[in-house]
Amino acid sequence: MLTAKLEQLIWEGKAAFKTFVAGGSERHVLDIEQDRFIIITDITYFSSGHFPVSPDGEFNNWQNVSANGMNTQVTIGSERGVNRFLFRNSFTEILAGGSRELLAPIGSTKIDCYLLHQTQAAFTFSFAQDFTGQTVAIASANNYALNPPTDYGKDGQPGALAVTVSGTVNGAAVYSDNFDNRPGAPGINESTEFSFPVDAVNQIQSLNRVNSWAYPILHVNYVEILGQPNNIGFY
Repeated sequence: MLTAKLEQLIWEGKAAFKTFVAGGSERHVLDIEQDRFIIITDITYFSSGHFPVSPDGEFNNWQNVSANGMNTQVTIGSERGVNRFLFRNSFTEILAGGSRELLAPIGSTKIDCYLLHQTQAAFTFSFAQDFTGQTVAIASANNYALNPPTDYGKDGQPGALAVTVSGTVNGAAVYSDNFDNRPGAPGINESTEFSFPVDAVNQIQSLNRVNSWAYPILHVNYVEILGQPNNIGFY
């Protein structure tokens, strides 16, 4: 979303509207010139299919789609912060004769945002796979919750209902509001938002294929601004 302040800086020649296409890899980095910073104003993710394909081009089955291509996680990070986005891919079914069934990804999702980055902005793509294990229990008493039927309730409230409090994907922990904080990289405090770890299980493994649906595409609109965020006021 282009704000009035950003538009003013563009008209005054102190900023420029630019675009960047991230994708074609598990991660992609946008370098930022010295004495400049950027604000990402919106992103558009195009559905893609990162699921196994047999040699003749036929998709194995819907189960593979669910586990390996239904949801894609995009993490945008730099020294200024980390933001995650979870996209649900859309598909159309194509009958290619006989029992062959082809699924072609379609559609896109646009999100308005206001993400400030300096020096670099990294775009990381990964799977958001099916849970292979989960624990269901009543939420702990330190959670905010209302009694049913308005909410699921929590420990100590009458009629509280059990919810998913932990989950795993092939042994790796998945994180959500009910889960414990996880340790992040040095200097980065990870949140308890619903997110998947980036590991050998969730990495996108179909990028070596020639099929164009196998790689992610993220269109990024941003404004490049002269100066630094801490001294932009002198303009």
